[in-house]
Amino acid sequence: MPDRTVSILGYACGALIAGYLALVVVTVSMAAWQTNLAMEVHETEADIARLESRYYDMVAHIDQTDPAALGLVAPTRVMYATTQTAPSVTLR
Repeated sequence: MPDRTVSILGYACGALIAGYLALVVVTVSMAAWQTNLAMEVHETEADIARLESRYYDMVAHIDQTDPAALGLVAPTRVMYATTQTAPSVTLR
């Protein structure tokens, strides 16, 4: 029995060391993955901020444009959808 106990304990110790090393590798790879994701999030936020700034600049440019200079005129007649009666369907 003692001769097998030493070999069983040796295999168990080797398995525990291998499991520990595997967990260390997984932990380091997950930390690196999280760091890369955090960098991507910051880059994406910067891209969104740039696009937002560009959008607001374009809106300001359109807002400053004079419609009459583009040949646009005020409508002669305005008709809203609420002034029309809606068609009704009944069971009768």
